[in-house]
Amino acid sequence: MKTVLKNGRILDPAQDLDMVGSLVVEDDQVIEFGAKVDARGADEVIDCTGLWIAPGLVDLHVHLREPGEEHRETIVSGTQSAAAGGYTTICCMPNTNPPLDSPSLIDFIMDRSASPEAGGVFVAPVGALTLGNRGDQLSDLAALKKAGIVAASDEEAPIQSALVMTRAMETCVQLDLPIMAHCEETSLSDGGCMNEGAMSAMLGLKGMPRTSEEIMVMRNCLISLHTGCQLHILRVSTWGAVEMIRQAKYLGAPVTCEICPHHFSLTEDAVGEFNPLFKTTPPLRTQVDIDILLQALSDGTIDCIASDHSPYANYEVQVPFEEAPFGMVGLESVVGVTLTNLTHRGILSPLETVRKLSTAPAQILRLEAGTIKPGDTPVAQVTVIDPELEWTFDVQKTFSKAKNSPFQGMKLKGKAVMTMCGSEIYRDARFDGRRLVSVG
Repeated sequence: MKTVLKNGRILDPAQDLDMVGSLVVEDDQVIEFGAKVDARGADEVIDCTGLWIAPGLVDLHVHLREPGEEHRETIVSGTQSAAAGGYTTICCMPNTNPPLDSPSLIDFIMDRSASPEAGGVFVAPVGALTLGNRGDQLSDLAALKKAGIVAASDEEAPIQSALVMTRAMETCVQLDLPIMAHCEETSLSDGGCMNEGAMSAMLGLKGMPRTSEEIMVMRNCLISLHTGCQLHILRVSTWGAVEMIRQAKYLGAPVTCEICPHHFSLTEDAVGEFNPLFKTTPPLRTQVDIDILLQALSDGTIDCIASDHSPYANYEVQVPFEEAPFGMVGLESVVGVTLTNLTHRGILSPLETVRKLSTAPAQILRLEAGTIKPGDTPVAQVTVIDPELEWTFDVQKTFSKAKNSPFQGMKLKGKAVMTMCGSEIYRDARFDGRRLVSVG
């Protein structure tokens, strides 16, 4: 099978490439790209005029819920959702039931994600940093790495002991294994359900202070600096946290971080009607935080964008705000929210947008992804994006089993319309026949 993507804007930050041209995929591999390519013998030529041809998107922070919580999401439904969102590689978090703290569970994830009914994307497992995500005894990280994990994390149960985290980083340095850390000092945030401030006081809700995030960011950055362990900070949300990360990088700490679309596009004001869809951790912050986070995105302090796709069953979120779980789905809305709020506002250029969504996350965890350079990935990983497509996000039309999205009904501009991971795995209905040229 030979497919030619013709006349698109080719964006590949790994090669500092921004050009109009065509790309050829044959036998599941990128064969060539350029202003002129050999389209002879092509089975299909697809006109991508006005569209972006980019490396397949990479999401470092996805909850697939399987094993143990299949009522929320499964590996099949989650990978299908990822493909529809433009992703060809995703990293699944370890806080399943049971947590991913044994090689047999990593084997299960790898086998299940490679099954024919799954979405066709690569799934890179993140192992549990401590046994059972309990925060005390380290998992057998050497065995987990041998089984295939790309990083270790305790995710939603952040390690509170500085001693345990130090030992974890010292161990991971020896294994050359990154740690992904959700930063929260739970003694300050326990019982809270939104950002602590005037809005939480007005609503009568217990708040989660920004210091609960910032104290732990500072601690983990310092331990990373002194041990040399690669640290990736999950879902940064406050201006103080990002300034500490900036300083840690300046001092030479091997620290990276991510931001989620809800943290750069929504504020605590969204909680005003006690809508559980806006409950997340860390919580939605203030406009001042967003303004400084956007600057950090633009100047590179924030390395990448991740969805923190956190699916829940409808009955779990249709409860009073204080009783609702933290989290929201995001795989199929990230591109639209990012282009609408960042790219079209001039905060990120198209090339930098692709860097944050694909190349940078791949480089952080050294994944074989994030570029269209022939031979640099196991198979072709390509996403076609229509930056001008205006659409309304409808969670009922998504592939995810869960529907807990704060972006329901939001008008967006920009969408992934085709995803290739080896062969084609998704094509949006809006990417209609007028763009297709049949050749033989």
